[in-house]
Order: sequence, then structure tokens, then C-alpha cells
Amino acid sequence: MVIPLVLLAGAMLGAGLWLLLFSLLPARPSLAASLARLRGDGSAPAADWPSQATRPWQRQLGRAAEQAGQAVGLEFGGIRKDLAITGQPLDAHLAAKVVYALAGGLGGLVLAGLLAAAGVQVPVVLPVWVALGFALIGFLLPDRRLRAAASARRASLRYAVGALLNLVAINLAGGAEVEQALYNALRISHGWAFTLLRNTIRRAQLNREKLWEALGRLGEELDVDDLVQLAQNVALAGDEGARMREALIAMAATIGSRELAEAETQANEASEHMVLPLTVLAIGFTLFLLYPALMQLTIGF
Repeated sequence: MVIPLVLLAGAMLGAGLWLLLFSLLPARPSLAASLARLRGDGSAPAADWPSQATRPWQRQLGRAAEQAGQAVGLEFGGIRKDLAITGQPLDAHLAAKVVYALAGGLGGLVLAGLLAAAGVQVPVVLPVWVALGFALIGFLLPDRRLRAAASARRASLRYAVGALLNLVAINLAGGAEVEQALYNALRISHGWAFTLLRNTIRRAQLNREKLWEALGRLGEELDVDDLVQLAQNVALAGDEGARMREALIAMAATIGSRELAEAETQANEASEHMVLPLTVLAIGFTLFLLYPALMQLTIGF
């Protein structure tokens, strides 16, 4: 009975490793994505950076998972916004969730099989619960990584919006119109966030759309409130103009103050996390200094 369990555990371990390796190998980008990347003419997806290429099996598995989720009422609204700002397709993300869940479940069964092969008495229910727990962890792991990446992207975009506000206010003070102030501010700026804003405005111009409407829609798609507020202020500037320089400067100061407060909070959290390691290090150093004296006292007694 032990040999079949060992063979089953080895087969499951090999299948799990194969699934993980095959899912982590980068796929070859499509010709359209490569041409869009070379042109750099704003014809890329909404996030304006090359999206990750997906394999046929990833698309099929992801679409099947999406249809299954929609059948039970899931719309993946929050995930879609995180995917939009990170440039990842939904089908690849859902396929990764399924693959990680299968790998986690197989890992739990393999662990139970190895314990049984080692002679440990394992209840029948325990491998099932372990497999389900590992599968749940694997299913949620891609979401955690996606949220972290999307949070970092949004922070960079908010910083770019604050810098853009200062540049637009300077151009407005020089007598430029709202649209010209935006063009001037974005033309001298660099980075993926400014490229995203610049291409958004360029597409709005080609589609004969109001710039602030395009910026506001982009902020809603990417879930960036500062960008939506910027679009509202630019819309007011297009109507009133004269009083918008002070409003833009005030908004830039608000964004800067919030970013400074967030940076201080992160620094305080990092300092708190360092308390325990420093305490352990101080105790160890104290014991190292006191060890010879303690040994002498012990020998003397």
C-alpha cells in the first residue's frame, strides 16, 4: 500500500511542478503588440504599455473561468481596474489563479502522501482539508500580487498628477490656454505615467473629445481619484480660466501633503517592524558580553 502512495505522490508532485513551470514561462508576444510597442503612437491598450502576451491555453482557461464566474454573478470589477493599470489581461490572471489553485491542491495531496509513505498515520479527512487549504492559498496568491502591483502603479500615477498640476499652473500663469498648458506640461515630462496621460490626451484630440472628459474616464477606469479630480478642475479651467491657477496649486499642495503623510506613516511602520530584531540583537549582544563572567562565577561555585 505504501508503494502506490509514493508513486501517486511523485506523480502529483511532477504534475504540480510542470503546471507551475509552464505557467511561469513567458509567452511570445503577438505581432500586433510588438508593432504597437515599436510605433509608440498611442495605439497600445488603455494603460499604454505592452500587455503581457498570453498562450492559447491561458486564454481558453481564463475565458472558461470568467464565464464560470459570471454564471454565479461575479463581474471582476475591482480586478479589471487593477489589471488595467498593470497592463495584464484578465484571461491570463484568471488562468494563473486556476493553475496556482490546482498546484496548491496537488501539493497538499503530495504532502499527505509523503507522510503516509513515512509511516505516519494520517486520517482520511486530513489530506482533503490540507489540499483545500493549499488550493485556497494558491487561488488567492495572484490577487495579492496584483493588488500590490496596482497599488504601486497608482501611487506613481498620483505623484505624476501632482507634478503635472504644478506644471499646468505655471503655464496658466504664463498666459497659456488650458489645452496648451496641458500639452506644454506633458511634452517636457518623462516616465510611463506621463506617457499614459500624454497618449490619452492625444487620442482625445484625434477623436475630437474634450480633454478633461478623457482624463476623467481614464481615472475612473484605473480607479485614480486624483486624476478624476484633475479632470474636473481642468473642466472648470476651461470655463472660468482666471481663477484656476490657485485651484490647481491648492490641489497640488493637497496631493503633496497626502503623499508626505503616507511616506511618514510607512517610515513609522518600518521603524516599528525593526523594534523586535533590534531587541533580539541587543539581548544576544548582552549575553555575549556576560557569558565569560557567568562562566567564571559558575566555575567558582
